This record gives sequence, structure tokens and C-alpha cells, in this order.
Amino acid sequence: MKNELREEYQNVRKKIKDKDIKDRMICEKFLSLDIYKNSNTILAYYPLPYEVNILPIIKKALKDKKKVALPITLDKCGNMEFYFIKNLNDLKKGNYGILEPIMESKNKVNIFDNSICIVPGICFDLDKYRVGYGKGYYDRFLNLFKGVSIGLCYFECLIDKIKVDKYDQKVDIILTDIKSVI
Repeated sequence: MKNELREEYQNVRKKIKDKDIKDRMICEKFLSLDIYKNSNTILAYYPLPYEVNILPIIKKALKDKKKVALPITLDKCGNMEFYFIKNLNDLKKGNYGILEPIMESKNKVNIFDNSICIVPGICFDLDKYRVGYGKGYYDRFLNLFKGVSIGLCYFECLIDKIKVDKYDQKVDIILTDIKSVI
């Protein structure tokens, strides 16, 4: 079931019209949240071509003097850690060809107080569950994360219901270009 949704909504994302406009709308919604304004740390991801482009969020958070961290995938078993960056030049290609921070122990995030985790997803449902890429990295992380998790997606990728299993973790908030689920 999830594999079918994954394939269907990856195709939906490839056909999104006015992607740049929708990306900007979603980023503006995120940056206008009081939760963002009051946070200390933003856990982000480097966007793939058909994901919501959150680079404006990363740049604004750095400009706002917030701590910004991106994940490093440690293995193929779903384990990842977040590492702080000072700018987008602090990235290199990691597993899966995705840009990741350079791993230095001094930059590892160990304290997640007052932090927001921006969670990627192929699609989300109205109960705030998501279909990701199927490796379980974010589900494992969110299982222990005590901050606020926010899923960003296009309205076309917000669906009624996803069949979930015991390992799936929901996000706290979903923002789309049209609708928010809080």
C-alpha cells in the first residue's frame, strides 16, 4: 500500500504546476509561525528536486541567528544524526547522493531543546502521518524527538488517510500551500 502511494505521489510531485510559487508560499507560512520565531534550533533537510524547496527557510534561519542542523544518514538501517551548519557551503554529498553536513563531533546536535524538525514526506494525511522514502530514518528519529515536528508538502500531496504501522510517527503540524493541519 505505501509503495503504491509512494510511487503515485512521487509522480504527482513531478507534475506540480507553479512549484516555485507554492514553495515560496509554504516557506512564508513556516517563517510566519510563532513556533519558528520563538525557536532556537531548526532541524532541516536539503531538498531533492521534487520536494518543497526549503532553502529559503534554511537561509532565513541562519540570518536570524538560529542554530541550523541537517541530517547525516549513518547507515542503511534508518539511523541518522543531525549536525549544525554555518552556511550551505558546509555540505557534501552523502548517502543516497543527498547533500549532508560535514561530520565533525563538535557540530553534532545533542540537545534538542526549543527545536523544530522539518520533516520531508512524499505525501501526508489529515491525521498527520506521512509516507517517506521507506527507510525509516525520520520515524526512528521522531520516536525520541521531543520538539515540534512540521511536515511540509504541496496541497496535492495531502490525502485523507494513510494506512500506518506501529513504527510510523506523526508530525505535529502540516503546512501546504493552501491548507494547514494543526
